[in-house]
Amino acid sequence: MHILSVAGLAVGLGTDAMSVSAAVGVRWHGPRQTFRLAWHMGLFQFGMPILGWLAGSRLARRLEAVGTYLAAALVFAIGVKMLIEAVRSRAPLAEEAEEAVEERLTHRRADPTRGWSLVALSVATSIDALVAGFSLGLRGEHIYTASIVIGVVAAAMSLVGVTVGRHAGKAFGRAAEIAGAVVLMALGISFLLL
Repeated sequence: MHILSVAGLAVGLGTDAMSVSAAVGVRWHGPRQTFRLAWHMGLFQFGMPILGWLAGSRLARRLEAVGTYLAAALVFAIGVKMLIEAVRSRAPLAEEAEEAVEERLTHRRADPTRGWSLVALSVATSIDALVAGFSLGLRGEHIYTASIVIGVVAAAMSLVGVTVGRHAGKAFGRAAEIAGAVVLMALGISFLLL
């Protein structure tokens, strides 16, 4: 497969990772959070094509059918959770000093760049890479080179997404958090429609 074709495929597969990272990056954009998002998005985008390539047609098609619904539900649920947290949080301008410690503790528990939420987002955004890996296997392509390119591009697009989200969060505050949550919910719905 020509390198430009692989790069185009990688960018196409990385758009979900970038969108999710931008939505999450509105509120969670510290260095560790940024690294965790980029690393996991890249890792899952790298691994899923290999898994699809190894899985074969029957398993890949079953996973695609179930995976679409699962990915939609997971991304939508995390969006709802972020929306509830954004609406519940009080305006930080007046009480920023006294709420700083409480806010840090809440972020730790609700942080979608940690634990199962991060795994769910990573899997949800890389289901299409599983099917892409299967189709590459059918065509006899070298899966490992393509997977490396897909993973690196997804990680880079995640970094861009977090940066965009961080700037939007700083510029628009809570409105950007709510918009990020709505974007995640819309992305979850779009998985079912596209």
